[in-house]
Amino acid sequence: MATTAQTIIVGNVLRADIRGFVIASRIPEPDVPTFGTFVSAPIQQGRAAVIGLVHNISLQDDPFLRNLAVTVTPGDPRSEEIIKDQRENRVIPVEIEVASVGYRLNGRSAYVYGFPPQPPMVLSSITVCDNDAIRKVTASPDFLRTLLDNLDVPTDELIPAALLRAAQLRPKAERGDFLLSAGRYLAHYLGRDPLRLERILTRIDQD
Repeated sequence: MATTAQTIIVGNVLRADIRGFVIASRIPEPDVPTFGTFVSAPIQQGRAAVIGLVHNISLQDDPFLRNLAVTVTPGDPRSEEIIKDQRENRVIPVEIEVASVGYRLNGRSAYVYGFPPQPPMVLSSITVCDNDAIRKVTASPDFLRTLLDNLDVPTDELIPAALLRAAQLRPKAERGDFLLSAGRYLAHYLGRDPLRLERILTRIDQD
């Protein structure tokens, strides 16, 4: 994963709409962003940035890898060396799918929750949000609203992952209140769907 001035660059936009975008990346394991990572993409010619959450990661194949996959033998020292070389040196293509949760206009500290005015352009560089940005974008549980309405992503898993990640970036004394506030928001929003609410809250509590 490339770094520039302590900014982690994930990859470049492959395709996008206002609901989210897909990143094309060639970064080695274990540097691939994990499920629930907050990322940022420039929009409106750099005058704003859309914030999203990683909700799917796909390792892509090619003819060489397909042929290789049927010839390697687990436990064979020669095969182990080939596998290591493919993972560490050749770098398998990765597609990372991101769901939009909000955006911020440059020069303003507040985030707007909901779909951005336009998607990031193809080939725009995508970066991982730093801890301060994550704390700010999750300062209000309203950032959950777009996820709750998005039927195309695994939100019942993504929401707990995002909340727990954001909670860990706060002082230990504040984590309980942060999660309690989010739980109340979810209870209000999902009042007519108690089974879904229970699934989300149970995953938060288990972790």
